[in-house]
Amino acid sequence: MSFQTALTDDASWKLEIMETPGMFQIIDVHQSWTGPCKAIQSTFKKIFFEHGDKPIKFFTADASKIDAAKDYVGSCEPVFLFYKDGKKKEVRGVDAPTIVKMIYDGLGVDPNAAAAE
Repeated sequence: MSFQTALTDDASWKLEIMETPGMFQIIDVHQSWTGPCKAIQSTFKKIFFEHGDKPIKFFTADASKIDAAKDYVGSCEPVFLFYKDGKKKEVRGVDAPTIVKMIYDGLGVDPNAAAAE
């Protein structure tokens, strides 16, 4: 079972991201020639399995295939988008501490309590 779902076109983006209220979504936006960021995969997977009971989904998206991601075409660094109820935040580059904090904040989880579990 993959913990990430590939968003392959505008229809899947609209259905999964824009029409799913209450879900916290993390999208790894990548270039077609690079694929999803491998450096953060283990962190995402750990969070997914520790907090899979919460409303969280992880996605990948090729920037060249989705209109909403066109601004990121040609970027040499990975871009991570965070959506909840249509509101977007982003992190450019693999800044793991910031990414993890944004995920915990989006889930309403205390990172100190999460570390103690």
